[in-house]
Amino acid sequence: MKKYILVLFGTLIFCNNSIIAQSIPTQSIQDSIIGWMKVYNFKGVKEAKKVDDKLYSAAQLSICDSLANWIQASYTPKGGLGDVKKAVSEKLGLYNQYTAALPQSYGAYSKTYVFLKYDSNHKMVPENNLGTYWGIFANQVPGWPIRDFSTPSQYYFTMPSFESSILGEEKTKKIHDLSKVSNVKPYIHFWVKDIEAGGGTDYVLLCKNNKSPFIKLTKAEYLQLLEQAIPKVYQAEKKKLYEKEQGNQKSIEVFMKVLDDKKENRITNLKKIKEKYKDRLGEIALTSAQPSLTDLDNGRDVFSNGYLSDVESTSGRVPVYKVDPEMAELCKKNKPQWILVSWWWSPLDAVEKYMHESIINNFNFDYVYNFFFNPEKVKGQPYKPLRSPVYKEKIVVTKASEATNKNTADTNIHFFEDFSTTVIDKKPIGWQAKLGSDGSTSVITKLDGLGGNWAVLKGHYISATSLKKPLPQNFTLSYELNASQNFTWGAKGLTFQLSKETTPGNAESYLKLKLRPGSGGANGEATLETKFPSGYANETKWYVATGFSNNKKNNRITVTIKKSGENLQVFIDKNKIAEYKKAMPATLLFNALSFDCSGNSAENDKFYISNIKIIKN
Repeated sequence: MKKYILVLFGTLIFCNNSIIAQSIPTQSIQDSIIGWMKVYNFKGVKEAKKVDDKLYSAAQLSICDSLANWIQASYTPKGGLGDVKKAVSEKLGLYNQYTAALPQSYGAYSKTYVFLKYDSNHKMVPENNLGTYWGIFANQVPGWPIRDFSTPSQYYFTMPSFESSILGEEKTKKIHDLSKVSNVKPYIHFWVKDIEAGGGTDYVLLCKNNKSPFIKLTKAEYLQLLEQAIPKVYQAEKKKLYEKEQGNQKSIEVFMKVLDDKKENRITNLKKIKEKYKDRLGEIALTSAQPSLTDLDNGRDVFSNGYLSDVESTSGRVPVYKVDPEMAELCKKNKPQWILVSWWWSPLDAVEKYMHESIINNFNFDYVYNFFFNPEKVKGQPYKPLRSPVYKEKIVVTKASEATNKNTADTNIHFFEDFSTTVIDKKPIGWQAKLGSDGSTSVITKLDGLGGNWAVLKGHYISATSLKKPLPQNFTLSYELNASQNFTWGAKGLTFQLSKETTPGNAESYLKLKLRPGSGGANGEATLETKFPSGYANETKWYVATGFSNNKKNNRITVTIKKSGENLQVFIDKNKIAEYKKAMPATLLFNALSFDCSGNSAENDKFYISNIKIIKN
């Protein structure tokens, strides 16, 4: 019987049979279909529910059931454990009174928990509350609230988008562009930056005849909001002051002078702004992403970047929205006025990217639109996803090249890869291809002027999953490497890595060879990093990559690595650039091979590899 030792609050606890909770490495389940905690198959609701002054009818709550069922019918979580929940508008509390005027909203959302553990019964359960979100709600309002301006009768908000993305406007647009997705294209779709830096949310808005319920404010309306907010905020700050300084009249007098001066300055500046824009009051108001009364301080222009006296600049500024009051009132009825589908994802996260692809390819937006806004079209028809939630693209294998057939038949060849069996523009078969910064992976291509197939890497990582393990004790490994013309000098090089891994991704010993082309015909750079047991090579050295530059249409070299006993040699074409007499133990056996140029994203900065061969010595 095994015995395990756990440390809990500094105390050693001995327990038999099993570990109470064992964390599951996220990488180990990244490509595994894990699914749902439970498939609920909700049947509808018979009783109404009241939250604050909002009464949710049984019909509305039954819509939550339908939305939850449609989510589970369209998506099967991969790389995480999913659950689906039903929800209505948040209950009002001390810190969210500004949301009082939000329309009556209800729906469902899924959460795919990505950090998992095994419980005492060896069942997968969430380790924490972190997960990937997808929501479908009736009458929900997106964006950033404007707390200073929102009242119990009207809610105001902004929707900062690509213009304020930390990744840059063009790059973010490219990643989150849904205009070419046929399933989404007919409907209003947009991306809103998160209040917290680092990402944003994709939205698809389904509303009758694509008439948005969100109205942009004019300059006149916005200035009126500022005028109304000045005394409201003044009274709120005054109340806080008296509560904080209760009984300290001297401090109250000092701080009240500050509040009075601030109020008067804001009133004065507002008058100047009204005068400046008196002939343009019908224009759409463009403001900061999080407008507040502080925008009136110090003589600033609320409609421009800078001060009233500066040249007008609206770069990066956004409209202010309110919900159409007529539609907001109708939200109390059983029928939704609009449906908002939302999800956030990063192209760097395989779990989130899989969910995103499930939504845009599987979820039946047309059915949902017709169900609520054109019901005769789907009358009597149950919901069906456009594609199975466990859909897996069929891998097409093309005819192997003569070189592949020849090398496969040669017993002295341990491994050979020229990517001839992979269809052009598809991920290389037999390789793990990780996501790049734009959500793409390495694919196979052909090059003008060079024969055969090549794996193109532009900020990508690939590792050989079809590699026969381990490698021979002594071998000659070679690969052809090509750099694109005008490859940016100073961009990251391509790192080839041979490893002895204890578990996937955990290298106990390795050699890394990074190559970067020179510029204008000049030689490139080679960096060789080694990590082997004590007494062997554990260092990083720099060498000249002879003949590797960026000035030609194709800048191809052949890289050769020879291991013989403890000896290691590295060649570029026929030029030996490095040799270690005692590099590693003679008996060391490698079992992993990869290429990596993560970080490069410029169109010119591409590497191409092919004809990877390992010969037994």
